[in-house]
Formats: sequence, structure tokens, C-alpha cells
Amino acid sequence: MNAKKALTYLAFFGIGIGLFWLAMQGVEDPEALKRDMSSASWWGIAASFVMGYLAIVSRGLRWNLLLAPSGHKASPVRSVHAVAFSYFSNAFVPRSGELARCAALNQTDDIPVDLLFGTVITERVVDFVMLFGLVSFALVTNLDAFLELMREAQLPAAASLVGLAVAGLAGLGGVYWVSRQTNRTGVLGKAAAFLQGIGKGIRSVMDMERRGLFLAHTLFIWCMYFLMSYVLFKAIPAVASIGWTDAVLVMVAGGFGMVLPAPGGIGSYHWAVSLGFAAVGFSGDVGFAVANVIWLTQTAMIVLTGGLGYVLLFLHRMRRG
Repeated sequence: MNAKKALTYLAFFGIGIGLFWLAMQGVEDPEALKRDMSSASWWGIAASFVMGYLAIVSRGLRWNLLLAPSGHKASPVRSVHAVAFSYFSNAFVPRSGELARCAALNQTDDIPVDLLFGTVITERVVDFVMLFGLVSFALVTNLDAFLELMREAQLPAAASLVGLAVAGLAGLGGVYWVSRQTNRTGVLGKAAAFLQGIGKGIRSVMDMERRGLFLAHTLFIWCMYFLMSYVLFKAIPAVASIGWTDAVLVMVAGGFGMVLPAPGGIGSYHWAVSLGFAAVGFSGDVGFAVANVIWLTQTAMIVLTGGLGYVLLFLHRMRRG
């Protein structure tokens, strides 16, 4: 790791620790926090662990469906291991997992990185649509709580969002211009070829023959995301009375928390889930306790399965070499 990467990681980690510290400062009764965390049933922790990994397995299998139209075929097992490794990578360096899994599958199955990255972008677009659907559902079924959550989260002003949108559109325009420079030589020509490879990966969803199976995997993944939190809600007595519509709102809040650039969502996830529980009528302290249990369970799952996935991919590369 070079100095620039190390400083970036430390900055991200500092953001997470700062948010976690701020959330801890709001805890009024540390002993109650410990009691709520220790009250979590082991069946709920085990079920959440398994459901989190099932979502990873489904993601790996869905990835293969996106690759099929390109004529490339990866081992389903190695695809799953690569996805698990991407979560492992994201837990330490935010936003690194997408490239990490593409590089891993490129080295084991000889699939071009640009094509792999294009399919990953397609996945992210689909995930955004699903998240938008959940946000819309939470808005319709829990309007007052949703508005309270937005108020407490103190989202950027509309003017800032407009500025970000304009900058994003300008960036997309620049990327499109570069992608058209296929007749150039040097760095610009290589960048154009790489971007066109990404475009081919993105378009793979349009040529996919098994779209029904792709949709089934997508729905299964997001059901697992919901259930891996919901079973823990039900396994902790202090919040076991939560309704499923309230649970969706808390899940949406946690999803927003994971967007922030903190390693593994540390701090940002806890802060967001605490706000979500407060918005639906529970105390923020209880929400923080539940967030700790979910975060610890899923982080353990990611470290174990992602670490194992990396080892198995590494051993496969050694056998090939």
C-alpha cells in the first residue's frame, strides 16, 4: 500500500470512527446498551449470518447471468468467492470491492476487466432501482417517520444537490467524449477502448436470455438484505414489537448510512440506524444497540467468507500458474 492509499484509508477510517464516537456520545445509559446487545438470541444472529451469505451467493450466480451474453463463462463457485472477496475489500477500503472482484475473476477465469466492470456497473444500476423502490415504499407507508428521518439526517440543501447533479452530468459528458476517441493512439485511445469494453458489459443485460432468473436473483438478494436485519430485530426483545413497514424504513436508513465512505459502514451505519429507530418511535440508544449487533454479525460474516474466498481464489491461481 503506497502513501496515498494509506492516507485515503486513514481518512475514511477517521470518518467512521468520528461518526461512531458521535453516536456513542448520545447514549444515555451504557449499561442498558450492553443489556440490549447481549439480549440478542443466538438463533437470530445465526440466521442473519446465513442470510447475509446467501445474498452473496445469489449475487455471484447473478453475475454469471450478466456475463453469459458476452461469450465468457466463469465458474459459479469462483464468481461467488470473488463477490465475497469484494465485500471483504470494501470492509477495509471503501469502494475498492468492485475493482477487487473484477481483478480476481480476471486472474482466475481470463475475462477482460473492462467487461467485468461494465457488468458490475449494471448491477449497481439495478441496485439503485431496488433501493429507490424501497425508499418510495417507505415514503408511502411511513410518511411522517420518513420526513422525521430526513430532518434528523440533515441532508444537503437543494442547491447543493443541484450542483452535484450538474457536475455529475458534466462528468458523464466527458466520459462519453473519451469513449468516442477510438481512432486516437496512446493513453486516450486506450481509455476509449476500456470505456467501450465497460459499455459492452453494461449492455449485456439487454442481450440476456434468462432475464426471469436474473430478476428472481435480484428479488432474492434484496429479500435477504431485509430479512438479515428483520430477524435480528425480532431476536432482540427491546425492538421485537417493530412492524415490517417500520423495519423497511430502518433498513432504508441503514442503506443510506452504508453509502457514506467509512470502512465497512462503521459509525455511519450505526448513526443512520439509530436515526431510523428514533423516527419510528424507539429510543436512539436501543437503535444503536441493534445496529451494533447487526454490524458485528455481518462484519464477521464478511471477514470469514471473504477471507476464505480470497484464499480459495489464490490457491486456484497457484494451481493454474
